Amino acid sequence: MALPRPESGEVFNIHPTGEQYTEFFTRAIVRTDELEVIRFVLPQGNTLREHKVAGDCTVQCIEGAIELTAHGKTVRLVEGEMTYIAACAQHAVLALKNSVILVTMVLHKSNHA
Repeated sequence: MALPRPESGEVFNIHPTGEQYTEFFTRAIVRTDELEVIRFVLPQGNTLREHKVAGDCTVQCIEGAIELTAHGKTVRLVEGEMTYIAACAQHAVLALKNSVILVTMVLHKSNHA
């Protein structure tokens, strides 16, 4: 069964609670035809293997510290920092500490001006 997602305008706490840092898990928070927001909980040492997504995305470090490899370089993101990744760019993530990241992806480019 799918977890409920917040309604438009509803407040949602993106921090996990309890002992949830012991294993990797994700939660889709928002999904529309054009946008998806996913929370990843990454215990230290866990990775998101190299991959790419069709749309532009941002990666925001909510807690902890990660290494993000993209565009031929590796950068470190800590709590409160974020980066942008262009559509179809290969990228990978390594959790340097127990970490929470928020990924926002454009799913469909609209023709709105």
